[in-house]
Amino acid sequence: MSRRSGRCRDERGLSQSIQWAALAPVVMFALLGAIDAGVWLHARSVVQQAAMTAAETQALADQDPDLADEIVRSMTGELTDVTATVETGPAQVTVRVEAGVPLALDLGLARVGASSTRAKERA
Repeated sequence: MSRRSGRCRDERGLSQSIQWAALAPVVMFALLGAIDAGVWLHARSVVQQAAMTAAETQALADQDPDLADEIVRSMTGELTDVTATVETGPAQVTVRVEAGVPLALDLGLARVGASSTRAKERA
Protein backbone atom coordinates (compact mmCIF):
# COMPACT_ATOMS: atom_id res chain seq x y z
CA MET A 1 0.00 0.00 0.00
CA SER A 2 2.83 2.36 0.61
CA ARG A 3 3.88 2.04 -3.03
CA ARG A 4 0.42 2.83 -4.20
CA SER A 5 -0.02 5.90 -1.99
CA GLY A 6 3.43 7.10 -3.11
CA ARG A 7 2.40 6.96 -6.76
CA CYS A 8 -0.80 8.78 -6.06
CA ARG A 9 1.09 11.65 -4.47
CA ASP A 10 3.53 11.86 -7.37
CA GLU A 11 0.73 11.90 -9.94
CA ARG A 12 -1.19 14.51 -7.99
CA GLY A 13 1.91 16.74 -7.92
CA LEU A 14 2.34 16.36 -11.66
CA SER A 15 -1.30 17.22 -12.25
CA GLN A 16 -1.04 20.36 -10.13
CA SER A 17 2.11 21.55 -11.90
CA ILE A 18 0.40 21.08 -15.28
CA GLN A 19 -2.56 23.10 -14.01
CA TRP A 20 -0.24 25.90 -12.87
CA ALA A 21 1.60 25.84 -16.19
CA ALA A 22 -1.70 26.31 -18.00
CA LEU A 23 -2.96 28.90 -15.54
CA ALA A 24 0.21 31.06 -15.34
CA PRO A 25 -0.31 32.83 -18.73
CA VAL A 26 -3.91 33.62 -17.80
CA VAL A 27 -2.81 35.11 -14.48
CA MET A 28 -0.07 37.14 -16.21
CA PHE A 29 -2.48 38.41 -18.85
CA ALA A 30 -4.98 39.46 -16.15
CA LEU A 31 -2.23 41.21 -14.16
CA LEU A 32 -0.92 43.11 -17.21
CA GLY A 33 -4.50 43.99 -18.13
CA ALA A 34 -5.13 45.46 -14.69
CA ILE A 35 -1.91 47.49 -14.82
CA ASP A 36 -2.73 48.74 -18.33
CA ALA A 37 -6.22 49.73 -17.22
CA GLY A 38 -4.71 51.86 -14.46
CA VAL A 39 -2.21 53.46 -16.85
CA TRP A 40 -4.98 54.17 -19.39
CA LEU A 41 -7.27 55.73 -16.76
CA HIS A 42 -4.42 57.90 -15.48
CA ALA A 43 -3.58 59.03 -19.03
CA ARG A 44 -7.23 59.88 -19.67
CA SER A 45 -7.34 61.98 -16.51
CA VAL A 46 -4.11 63.78 -17.43
CA VAL A 47 -5.43 64.60 -20.91
CA GLN A 48 -8.71 65.92 -19.47
CA GLN A 49 -6.88 68.10 -16.96
CA ALA A 50 -4.53 69.40 -19.66
CA ALA A 51 -7.47 70.34 -21.92
CA MET A 52 -9.30 72.13 -19.09
CA THR A 53 -6.22 74.01 -17.90
CA ALA A 54 -5.24 75.09 -21.41
CA ALA A 55 -8.79 76.24 -22.22
CA GLU A 56 -9.08 78.23 -18.98
CA THR A 57 -5.70 79.87 -19.52
CA GLN A 58 -6.49 80.65 -23.14
CA ALA A 59 -9.92 82.06 -22.26
CA LEU A 60 -8.62 84.24 -19.43
CA ALA A 61 -5.53 85.52 -21.12
CA ASP A 62 -6.80 85.44 -24.73
CA GLN A 63 -3.22 84.96 -25.76
CA ASP A 64 -1.34 83.22 -28.51
CA PRO A 65 -2.54 79.61 -29.15
CA ASP A 66 1.04 78.49 -28.58
CA LEU A 67 0.50 79.14 -24.87
CA ALA A 68 -2.23 76.48 -24.73
CA ASP A 69 0.00 74.08 -26.65
CA GLU A 70 2.86 74.74 -24.21
CA ILE A 71 0.59 74.04 -21.23
CA VAL A 72 -0.64 70.78 -22.77
CA ARG A 73 2.90 69.62 -23.53
CA SER A 74 4.09 70.38 -20.00
CA MET A 75 1.20 68.44 -18.44
CA THR A 76 1.37 65.38 -20.72
CA GLY A 77 5.08 64.66 -20.51
CA GLU A 78 4.88 60.87 -20.17
CA LEU A 79 2.40 60.44 -23.04
CA THR A 80 3.34 60.04 -26.70
CA ASP A 81 2.14 61.71 -29.92
CA VAL A 82 0.44 64.58 -28.08
CA THR A 83 -1.61 66.94 -30.24
CA ALA A 84 -3.42 70.05 -29.06
CA THR A 85 -5.91 71.95 -31.20
CA VAL A 86 -7.13 75.40 -30.17
CA GLU A 87 -10.29 76.84 -31.71
CA THR A 88 -11.05 80.42 -30.77
CA GLY A 89 -14.47 81.90 -31.45
CA PRO A 90 -15.91 85.31 -30.60
CA ALA A 91 -17.24 84.17 -27.21
CA GLN A 92 -15.49 80.90 -26.40
CA VAL A 93 -12.30 78.89 -26.61
CA THR A 94 -12.19 75.14 -27.27
CA VAL A 95 -9.07 73.05 -26.71
CA ARG A 96 -8.93 69.46 -27.96
CA VAL A 97 -6.11 67.21 -26.73
CA GLU A 98 -5.21 63.74 -28.00
CA ALA A 99 -2.33 61.54 -26.90
CA GLY A 100 -0.94 58.03 -27.18
CA VAL A 101 -0.70 55.86 -24.10
CA PRO A 102 2.27 53.48 -23.64
CA LEU A 103 0.54 50.15 -22.87
CA ALA A 104 2.07 46.70 -22.45
CA LEU A 105 -0.91 45.06 -24.18
CA ASP A 106 -1.94 47.26 -27.08
CA LEU A 107 -5.48 46.20 -27.94
CA GLY A 108 -6.29 49.29 -30.01
CA LEU A 109 -7.02 51.44 -26.95
CA ALA A 110 -3.69 53.23 -26.84
CA ARG A 111 -5.15 56.64 -27.77
CA VAL A 112 -7.05 59.00 -25.45
CA GLY A 113 -8.60 62.38 -26.10
CA ALA A 114 -10.54 65.13 -24.39
CA SER A 115 -11.84 68.58 -25.16
CA SER A 116 -12.77 71.55 -23.05
CA THR A 117 -14.70 74.68 -23.91
CA ARG A 118 -14.55 77.87 -21.85
CA ALA A 119 -16.21 81.25 -22.28
CA LYS A 120 -13.83 84.08 -23.09
CA GLU A 121 -13.21 86.75 -20.50
CA ARG A 122 -14.47 90.12 -21.66
CA ALA A 123 -11.98 92.93 -21.55
